[in-house]
Amino acid sequence: TITTTTTRAVRATDADDAVVGRRQALRAASFAVATVLTSSSSAALASYLPPSAAPTFGGAFPQPPEPVKFPRSKISVPFAVLLLRSAYEAIDDADVMAMDTFQATSWKLRRNEWEAYKYLYDPIKIEQGAIGDPLYFDFVSFVQMATIAREIPKSSAVFEEKTGAEGTSTIIRRDAALRDNAMLPEAIAQGCGRKIYARLRDGFDRGEDFEVETFAGVPPAISTSTSMSTKERLDVSVEGLRALSKVFVDNGYALKIVVDGGAGDGAAVNERRVRVRVDGPATLWGARELISRGYNAPSNDYLAFTMSAFLEQSNVASSYTERVGDAGIDLNFTLTA
Repeated sequence: TITTTTTRAVRATDADDAVVGRRQALRAASFAVATVLTSSSSAALASYLPPSAAPTFGGAFPQPPEPVKFPRSKISVPFAVLLLRSAYEAIDDADVMAMDTFQATSWKLRRNEWEAYKYLYDPIKIEQGAIGDPLYFDFVSFVQMATIAREIPKSSAVFEEKTGAEGTSTIIRRDAALRDNAMLPEAIAQGCGRKIYARLRDGFDRGEDFEVETFAGVPPAISTSTSMSTKERLDVSVEGLRALSKVFVDNGYALKIVVDGGAGDGAAVNERRVRVRVDGPATLWGARELISRGYNAPSNDYLAFTMSAFLEQSNVASSYTERVGDAGIDLNFTLTA
């Protein structure tokens, strides 16, 4: 059994800080969603990926650990794209590295990891580019976070980035609030969660060739102007976490998610402890692999990121611990209102 415990605290604030997006116009030309391994798979992805700069190759990781040994749900393709794109944009916003370099490095890592990963599941066939398949989604979400996690310790706050077909160079200077590289995992997690929650709540525009995707059952943030007691705000918050869990399950992210949150559980009046049990998530192998290689910051726990964003916008501070096992992930939240 591979288990670990990580902790992330989220401030309840109305202000977006240093991870606010600022290069939206460039993303349409530079976004690469970490799902293409060879040129032959590009056609299969063309129906839902925006244009991207051509990556290059290189890099390697050790042999992967044991595979997930039970079937998982098929993921809604729009939902899978939403998760991966939100993470990509959060990485871009944090200015960890030039995104043309990120694309090249992640492409190279996918190529070098692909054969070993396929061998884990042989004779099951995994189609390149099929991000609705949990086996493939697990792989590409791992590659995305592994690429950025190993870059963070050596990241420079000032770098050159090339964009567009002609490779126009721009000098990027990271926001002063994120000059300390230790702040980057939190910035990426927070930015990713905010983007996922906003797109689930307001609709996901995948581009001009697609209809805007909508997702039923997404809870609205609790208004700060709403008159309610601390207990009521915490009660509504827990119900919101349950509603978000259902959205994730309905879209194939996990087999089952159970949210347990008592009326205080021995905590202070303004606190609530909530356990979120995630059975068979689509990120399970990747979460274990990130931990085994020491790349567990940031993690690939899109659900925890999204729950944190919902709580933040509901004026509820939160922190959580994450424990990864062979069959699922346990999240233990502490909410403070």
